[in-house]
Amino acid sequence: MKKNIKIVMLGDSITGRGDWKKLLEEEKLINLGLDGDTTTGILNRINIIGEIEPKIVFLMAGINDLCLSIPLKDIFKNYKNILEKLESFNTKIIVQATLLTQMPTVNKKVKIFNNMLEEYCLSKKILFINLNKSFSNEEGLLKKELTIDGLHLGQKAYLSWAYKLKSELTSI
Repeated sequence: MKKNIKIVMLGDSITGRGDWKKLLEEEKLINLGLDGDTTTGILNRINIIGEIEPKIVFLMAGINDLCLSIPLKDIFKNYKNILEKLESFNTKIIVQATLLTQMPTVNKKVKIFNNMLEEYCLSKKILFINLNKSFSNEEGLLKKELTIDGLHLGQKAYLSWAYKLKSELTSI
């Protein structure tokens, strides 16, 4: 396994569809975002990160779990287990809020989940980034101009997301 990786992008298709090497201008980066992945799936493959030994892991997950109506307590338990495992790898963890969608019923769960996640990250002193403030409209939906299908992001969103992550990277 590669040992010269600086950054791991970890998550589902939202992460996986980003061209992060270009977006973050970082060659020592690996994108471990997989279409359709859930927190259980990430937990099952988390040991890859221990083998890679990156300096930083950006994590965004949960939307597929929420769309599959997996109970919030189960998703949160998986997420905490992911974070505990990442902490054991001695890597800097940056958690990103699960993004809102164009689906109001899913968004209700996303908001509750993000509140739980933000509170947990605060208690553990893990950096939490919430892009939803700039990615959502007045109705609390993902802005139409940022999405290609109501869930997945378009290029404009990835550029904005990368800009935010670059600003965080300069302070690390």
